[in-house]
Amino acid sequence: MSKLSTVQNKTIEEYWSSLDELKKQLRYREWELLNAHQETDTNIGGGKSNRISDTTGNKAIILAEDKNYQHLKNIITTLEQLYKELDHDQKTIVDMRYFDKHEAYEWQHVADKLYMSVQRVLRKRNMLIDETARRLGWV
Repeated sequence: MSKLSTVQNKTIEEYWSSLDELKKQLRYREWELLNAHQETDTNIGGGKSNRISDTTGNKAIILAEDKNYQHLKNIITTLEQLYKELDHDQKTIVDMRYFDKHEAYEWQHVADKLYMSVQRVLRKRNMLIDETARRLGWV
């Protein structure tokens, strides 16, 4: 497996810690795309419109063609699916280090909770980061 750069590691950790914010961005982007201002047709008596009259189909096409929407959706789907597959220790790491916004847990606190060394916790974190990168298609 190829080595991730420090910036890539930080980016993936940021994805994990800001998952709720990413979901908000996705919902806002969906709203933005589906409720965009649509100009009225001033071409009275003109030719046929190139738009399909199927509104559900149009919405699906709009969302499928937007790269920002698809990028956010890919990140969220990947993180949620991976979280479901994590073992108890890795879920504890994610919960304490990335999801808990009220406490600022250091690696030592996480290690104490799991009854293991800080190095072992960091190895488990690195495995999580590597698997996230692999599933996102970075490596």
